[in-house]
Amino acid sequence: MTDNNSSNNKSASLDHDSPDPDKAAETSQEESGLSDRIQLLVTQWQACIKELQHLELAADAASRPIRGLHAMLKVQQRAMEKVVQKQDASSPGAISPAQYMGIKSCCWDDRWAVVKKCRGLVAINKDFPRSPRLPVPRGSGWLAFKDQPFQEKTVSVDAVVDSGATWIKFLSISPKTLEYQVMAEGYESEPDHGDGDGDGDDAGRARAEDHVDGLRHTEFADTVSKIILAARWNHCHHLHLILPGLQEGKLDVVDRVLKYLRTKIGGQDVKVDVSCTGSSLLADPPPPVDEAIRGLIQDRDVLVADDCGRLTETVNLDPSALVALVTDLHHGIVPLQPVAQQDIITRSVLDHETDNNELVSRQDILATVLYPALRGRKLVCTQFAADYFRKLIDAISTHSEEVRASLVLPSSDSSEPLGESELHQKLQQWSTVPVPNDLRLPVQIVDDIDLPDVEPLVAAGKLPPMAFGVARDLSRLNRSVYLYGWANRITTITGHRGIERQVRLSIASHWTRDTDASLKGRHADDLPPDIWHRHLGGYLIHRDKPKDWRDMIPGGQIPDQVIRWTNPWTTWGRGISTYGLPDTKTWEGVGHADKQSFGRKMTGRESKGERIRNGNGKLLVSEVLTEDGQEEEQQS
Repeated sequence: MTDNNSSNNKSASLDHDSPDPDKAAETSQEESGLSDRIQLLVTQWQACIKELQHLELAADAASRPIRGLHAMLKVQQRAMEKVVQKQDASSPGAISPAQYMGIKSCCWDDRWAVVKKCRGLVAINKDFPRSPRLPVPRGSGWLAFKDQPFQEKTVSVDAVVDSGATWIKFLSISPKTLEYQVMAEGYESEPDHGDGDGDGDDAGRARAEDHVDGLRHTEFADTVSKIILAARWNHCHHLHLILPGLQEGKLDVVDRVLKYLRTKIGGQDVKVDVSCTGSSLLADPPPPVDEAIRGLIQDRDVLVADDCGRLTETVNLDPSALVALVTDLHHGIVPLQPVAQQDIITRSVLDHETDNNELVSRQDILATVLYPALRGRKLVCTQFAADYFRKLIDAISTHSEEVRASLVLPSSDSSEPLGESELHQKLQQWSTVPVPNDLRLPVQIVDDIDLPDVEPLVAAGKLPPMAFGVARDLSRLNRSVYLYGWANRITTITGHRGIERQVRLSIASHWTRDTDASLKGRHADDLPPDIWHRHLGGYLIHRDKPKDWRDMIPGGQIPDQVIRWTNPWTTWGRGISTYGLPDTKTWEGVGHADKQSFGRKMTGRESKGERIRNGNGKLLVSEVLTEDGQEEEQQS
């Protein structure tokens, strides 16, 4: 009996140790199938990288580089090479099914197939902030602030298309995971509003609100809310979510979440589109690669830069933008100017080009930057900005700059206002740069916003609470300009880098975190002012005229066209603003009291062209007005 049991146990043990032919064949078949899938993925990956390289070359050739493309290409190439090396290893099963899924998620082929169907590609894998950077102590300035971390984690989007107007974001989630998240928040079914009225309607609305809360508080909705907060912070009004793991019409809970995303989560200022498996964006084949690349590059607005910022239909001009529209440095020499003035303009532009490494030359700023930004848009400026601009024109402009100023921003007491076409014709007579037919002149003057106006605007929801502190930090001029654009949700155009930085420093100091922002889907301070800063060269030729300009005038007789240059005020010297008038600091810090002068008054010897030096041989600059309006002596 014992021997039989021992024999049986031994036989069973032998049977257990011997390989199962069916199981071995199944494992071999699975490994073969996985290997084939990996090989197909590598082939698609290689084709994707090749097309993206073609895109990069075409973008560079068109001088429209795509932000993030080069870095993403390098990552894709390294990842694919590692996969190929591992796949070529002699040991079977070098890549497991779980590793294959991870590798597939790294491949950009599915994203590229979607991007090829879009137009105007600006950036790839772009990080956007949804808060300001950490503030620095007052007086530390921009250099200490610019590399500070953001107060909230940035959000990454896969592609920015439509010349910056649309963000594309892929999100991976399965129906099972989404259903679990919704059920965990107490969601059961769509509330039945019924046909009742009175208290029944109130109860129905309460159930509907509970239903929305059940969707809003899920981890998936929280992720989408953070993207929307970043869109608001960066003034983007269109988010397109790609959800390849979901399909409409298959599961009730999925359909309700998709409806919530499309109709509720973006609010009134961010439109949310959603594409799932089976949608035309994912299912339809992309166009041929050459056609796709043409659409992605040629249809892009060249004005969109690294910030992906776009301009609103109405734009608010600060004094630097107004000056850029009239300065002799941008319009060039015209026959209506005296020959001496033409020579001075030519010399000023030449000296600037030899002495400066800016990307846009003076004579190209109107044609390549400012006119393209303004054409077709309504142009406005505040009353204080207009008064400031006219004050500058009356003080130091040439006659040609004064004429252009009267066309761009006519005086309110003009007896016979000119029509838009007449303004274009007259402006063209004083310019070598073609004036666009759709440049909507004249600039319209709008009301100022000052400190007493901030409280009612905050109460009405037109300004966030942090505007109280920002308004106090700015000078009266900049408060008027930037708060108007902020309150009216329009872009403020400026060539003044220092003021833009000043606003950002101030926002960082007064912004407050809302810990429930992502759950509410909106942040109380989620809308900073929309500022479009570019190099506009926002100053008159008076600032950059040659120091020996008097020697360039035959006979020494100053023509009437430049007679204001002989006024006993000059913008030479330090601490003078970009406009030529000392309203605010131009580099770091925040505002101060307004000044009453046009810069530094020249001494008698200086007005005659003499240069004064002290005992050490340094140039002596006397009678410089300090920020408090007091005179002091400085050395330059």
